[in-house]
Amino acid sequence: MYKIYTVKEGEDVLSITNDLGITPDEIRRINGFPTNYEVKVGEQIVIPSVSTSPFDRYIVKQGESLYSIATQYNISADDLAQLNGLDKEEYIYPNQELLVPKPNIDFYITREGDTIGKLRQQISNDFETILKSNPYIYLMPDQVLVYEKTIEK
Repeated sequence: MYKIYTVKEGEDVLSITNDLGITPDEIRRINGFPTNYEVKVGEQIVIPSVSTSPFDRYIVKQGESLYSIATQYNISADDLAQLNGLDKEEYIYPNQELLVPKPNIDFYITREGDTIGKLRQQISNDFETILKSNPYIYLMPDQVLVYEKTIEK
């Protein structure tokens, strides 16, 4: 899926693609730009609507716990554990690799008994956008719904 993006002051192809987790050549290819083309402020370009992965890889440091890492990413230790296939009480060790959400990404892990109605109440975001971003929602427990964070005004 793609969306239209307006280039902001101080941005170039490299900075835009770094945020998306793709290469500058991919943006140029998608938009039909020549190899060395640079975008201009205010120019509208086509970009992927979700980066290749909504999650970053995090390397555990000595003394860290699921709780301390979850706090850094403003998520619950339960969700961090579940996202990584761990039990909340499970020991993590230095140099272990964990998935953590990218800064503009939020997620919700479905639970037993969830319904579309309950999800609409629990997730403070445009629910129709979430449905479009996650086209295969079957509401089975442990399904991860990924969506962009709502910016508070």
